[in-house]
Amino acid sequence: MKSLSIIIPVYNEEKLLKRQTERILAGIESLYPEIQFEIILVENGSYDNTAEIASRLSEDKRIKVVSIKQPSYGLAFKAGLLKAKYQVIFQFDIDFWDLEFIRQADKLLETYDFVIGSKNIDGARDLRPIKRRLLSRILEKVINLRFPVRISDTHGLKALKKEIVDRYIKDIVCQNHFFDSELMIRIALDGHSFKEIPVNLQELRNSRFPFLVRLREVTGEFMTLISLNLTPKEAKHEVTPGTVEFK
Repeated sequence: MKSLSIIIPVYNEEKLLKRQTERILAGIESLYPEIQFEIILVENGSYDNTAEIASRLSEDKRIKVVSIKQPSYGLAFKAGLLKAKYQVIFQFDIDFWDLEFIRQADKLLETYDFVIGSKNIDGARDLRPIKRRLLSRILEKVINLRFPVRISDTHGLKALKKEIVDRYIKDIVCQNHFFDSELMIRIALDGHSFKEIPVNLQELRNSRFPFLVRLREVTGEFMTLISLNLTPKEAKHEVTPGTVEFK
């Protein structure tokens, strides 16, 4: 891997943003001292000091800032994908990132088209509150029943090839919580190969949204996702048929 873009959507993250961004920056420098990289912070609708902190961080030319007015995880991720200039793209959250995932995914991308860091497979640890873990498991189970894919975690850490992602961005219907889920499903159904590796998730702060509020938010868009008529296609690009291997 000669270069990489790291996309991090951020919303009201004033307490974590500076410390976590600097830790990621230092980690990449240590792991790949010769590599070209960029960290893209996509601020979306924050009403605290997130935008100001991000602006100060961008004095380091390796840190880019994109701002959108609407609080939307999906639109933020999409804006980051459109901004990314390097051919290998990682998607993290400011409170959920893993340098070991980068190291492993770097090797795996020599064989696979994309890599997912899953919190739902053997070897992974998900230390979130039980209600959130249960909701995630139910949603992923329904996705796998609805679509003929075996992805255990469509909302996990991701390592992607820009040349592949760029073919699908314009087709995504879900523009918020399930943007990345739909993207992963579309890519997998189109015959692209992928691998999941286990990751550990322990959030650094409490959820900013009450559980019932979040449940109401995701329900409507989830219904949109599972109503999409997405079917397997014969691989249009010379790739291995989509499979998943569990580590």
